[in-house]
Amino acid sequence: MELHVWGAPDKLAIIDADCLATIWYMALIVPTEKFQVITSSNTDISKSGKLPTLRLENNEQYDGFLDIIRYLSEQGYDLDKSLNKEQKALNHGLLLYIQDKFQIITDYTLFLNKSNYESYTRSIFKNYLPFPMQYNTPLHFRSIAKKNCERIGLTIEDKTEIEQEMLKNVPTVSKVQQLKHEYMIEDKLVLKNSVSNMKCLNYYQNLIETIIKMQKELGNDTKINIFGDQITSCDLILLAHLYIQTHQS
Repeated sequence: MELHVWGAPDKLAIIDADCLATIWYMALIVPTEKFQVITSSNTDISKSGKLPTLRLENNEQYDGFLDIIRYLSEQGYDLDKSLNKEQKALNHGLLLYIQDKFQIITDYTLFLNKSNYESYTRSIFKNYLPFPMQYNTPLHFRSIAKKNCERIGLTIEDKTEIEQEMLKNVPTVSKVQQLKHEYMIEDKLVLKNSVSNMKCLNYYQNLIETIIKMQKELGNDTKINIFGDQITSCDLILLAHLYIQTHQS
């Protein structure tokens, strides 16, 4: 089996939670001689246009964390096999919840936070993609991230929008005025985006509190894993998102 994920030769890209979670899942349950991780960064091989993709010798393939672990569990590689029927249903529901809600935070962290996007996300694609895809792909992902984050009112202002707002009724007549407006635009941009950053942190805190509350309701208030000693698929997707969100470039 070949697991295709984001990255360069001998270097895994820390940009996609599904890729990380799938690698961890397979490393925990599938014998190492049964699969190979390929950091191809090639979304063209995926039917969905997204990675990860698991390709089999018979040319079958499965895309995304959910489809891949569903196939693996059918082959006997089931990380959640120790859970009872009720726990499995809860685990699956939590997995979907975490994928949906925490993806918003990951999208914001990587693509909407101005500092992170300019200093980390945008620049690392040159390590994974050839010209001109190294420029087009992060812009495409940023567009998708914006739409996802807008679902909870998380937006990001860019310089052009602020400039149009401030200067539409104030014509610039000198270089001094232009320079002054540049500083004013940057200050307003920082202020507006700081508000979005705080909104993102509050949303993040509420999500973490929800997960902790769920753990306590399950009688687990001392273990890191949601279901106690047993690590499950929903633990992995949660840890993958947290790892990306706290990763230092």
